[in-house]
Amino acid sequence: MRDCHRKHHETDGGRALIARVFRVLGIDRIWLCVAFGIFLIPNFSFAETGAEKTTTNMPLGEAIGQVLAVPGDADYGAYLATECVTCHQRQAANHAIPVIDGLPREYFVEAMLEYKYRLRENSVMQAIMTSLGMEELAALATYFSTKD
Repeated sequence: MRDCHRKHHETDGGRALIARVFRVLGIDRIWLCVAFGIFLIPNFSFAETGAEKTTTNMPLGEAIGQVLAVPGDADYGAYLATECVTCHQRQAANHAIPVIDGLPREYFVEAMLEYKYRLRENSVMQAIMTSLGMEELAALATYFSTKD
């Protein structure tokens, strides 16, 4: 049993330890979200290696059009959304973190690319957007646009 527990600890990159420390310190969820962004996102990527990513070399409007042209897989979006809903709850207890369920697909894509292009200020969202490719963004946009 201990070997199994130790093996899990070795493979989770210390995430369990970080979560345990925050729970012991009694830090609110909002702070956990910020900590997630600071400690984990630089080592985190939705996209597979070599996946096509939207680059900030093209104009924003062109990038939006390219992402919207990708048919979004809602099931893939649901899988990816498990990271999003850590902070973006169905009912906003904290108005600083908006509810994203039900956002129109076009608005979602535009807003996310504005973070990627650093036109919207939020270091956590900017870091997340650096790891998303067109396929992932299209899938998330489709998934969240179908949520109530």
